[in-house]
Amino acid sequence: MAAPLKPAEREDRRRKVAFLLVAGATTNQIAENVGCSRITALADSKFIRAEWARSRLEAYDRYTAEQLVILAELQRANWQAAMSGDTRASTIVLRVCDQRAKLLGLYSPLKFDVRDEQLQSRGDFMIEVNEALERMHAATQRQMAAEAETFLAIEHAQGLNGNEP
Repeated sequence: MAAPLKPAEREDRRRKVAFLLVAGATTNQIAENVGCSRITALADSKFIRAEWARSRLEAYDRYTAEQLVILAELQRANWQAAMSGDTRASTIVLRVCDQRAKLLGLYSPLKFDVRDEQLQSRGDFMIEVNEALERMHAATQRQMAAEAETFLAIEHAQGLNGNEP
C-alpha cells in the first residue's frame, strides 16, 4: 500500500484531474495520465465537481445579493417621486418590484408530478401539495419582510435627509 500523499501533492494531483475533466477525459484516461488508480481518479473527480458546484452556488448568492442592493437603490431613488404622483418614477418602482420578485423566484410555478411512484394515494398527493403551499407561504413571508425592511430603510434615509413626504 502506498504512503498517503501530502496535502500539497494531493492538491497538485487534483489540479491535473480538474484540467483533464475540463478537457473531457474519461475516468480511465484521468487515472492513466495522472498515475493513480481508477478509484482515486473517480474520487478526485467527484470532489472537484462538488467544489465546482459549491463555487457556482456562492457566485449565484453573491450575484443575487448585489442585484438586490442595486434594485433597492433604484427603488429608493425613485420612491419619493413615485409617492408624489410621478408616473415615470412609479413605473420604475413597479419594474424594480417585478425584477426583485423574479430574482427571488416568486413567480416560479409550483410543479407536481402526480405520476410519481412515491405518491401512492390521494392523501400522499395532498400532503405534497400542503408542504408546497407551506414553502410558498414561507417564501412570501420572507419577501414581505425583505420589502418591509427596504421600505423602512428608505424611510429612515429620507428622514435623515429631511426628505420625508
